[in-house]
Amino acid sequence: MVSIFLISFIVSLIFPALFSLSFYYLLVTEIVPEDQHNIPKPMVGDRISVYGVWVEEIKPLILFLGGWHEIHPVRYAEINGVGYGIMPYNGSLFNGVHTPERFNVLDKQSPYRIANGTVMDVFTNLDGDYHVHILVDEQYQNLIKMKFIMFTYGEILRWMSILPLYIIVAYITVSFLKPRHTRFGRFISRNGRNFIKK
Repeated sequence: MVSIFLISFIVSLIFPALFSLSFYYLLVTEIVPEDQHNIPKPMVGDRISVYGVWVEEIKPLILFLGGWHEIHPVRYAEINGVGYGIMPYNGSLFNGVHTPERFNVLDKQSPYRIANGTVMDVFTNLDGDYHVHILVDEQYQNLIKMKFIMFTYGEILRWMSILPLYIIVAYITVSFLKPRHTRFGRFISRNGRNFIKK
């Protein structure tokens, strides 16, 4: 039984890696809380055009690839043909962005960019930002770090990326309910009996 869990766990580790890589070939865009009263959260599958500051994330998940590219913050979005927000934006580049020092502006002379594409993932980050990951149209691929697209459905990858945790929970649950079927279960069962004898 332990071998099944071990093999499943090892195979499942590919999903967190693929989700992390998707930050490089999907354009990561973020709508900060300050702009959320003007720009609604889009849905997966929406056609979208975004306008905002083109930056590189300085603290990457995958060190050997460097930082991924983002439009952060988004100041204007056109979702399925309906426009929201402000364009052009005349305020501070990082107005409403926490710890802006984690970003490197990729074009200091002309920091704003427009990108069109299809929404592939949407979620609210712990800091309150709306993360909107976009499969950009071909003419906007210069905005992303990696041109090689592995799997476009970012939402599926995000949910599958927590599969290793579910396998760990399942293994521990089986170990307690049917200890004879796992090595960990036999270990805790044996040590439990020894503790009772003492």
